[in-house]
Amino acid sequence: MKVIFGPLLEHHWPIIMRELPLALQQDTRGVIALNAETDELLAAVVCEDWTITSVQCHILICNRAALRAGFINEVANYVFTTGGRLSMYGMVPADNDKALRLNKHIGFTEVVRLKDAYDIGIDYVLMELRRENCPYWIQPALAQIA
Repeated sequence: MKVIFGPLLEHHWPIIMRELPLALQQDTRGVIALNAETDELLAAVVCEDWTITSVQCHILICNRAALRAGFINEVANYVFTTGGRLSMYGMVPADNDKALRLNKHIGFTEVVRLKDAYDIGIDYVLMELRRENCPYWIQPALAQIA
């Protein structure tokens, strides 16, 4: 399967909204991975609440082929190089083991657990990925050498 990457566009929202309970905001932007042959959405990162140094990200993986094709590298490049941010954050319900494992694999670290912030008995886990700790980000100067 050939995977292509591109910008998150408004017509992708219905698919994303089925999986992630998000509202389209004025500063919402992101990256998607598509199956080049079928146009099927394989993965998306939704970035919102941009500040001068950081952004909150929501990662949706529909098909692991996107990961094998370098989707996380695309996300890191988008946030850290194109977006010029120093860090990205994610809020993950503590009972979402798959998301917590994926975020830790990518390099996110737990900053704090907010007790019962998602639901009664379910904490929210604030996770951070700093640019200098991201194993998937290639510094622009190094990318030119490679």
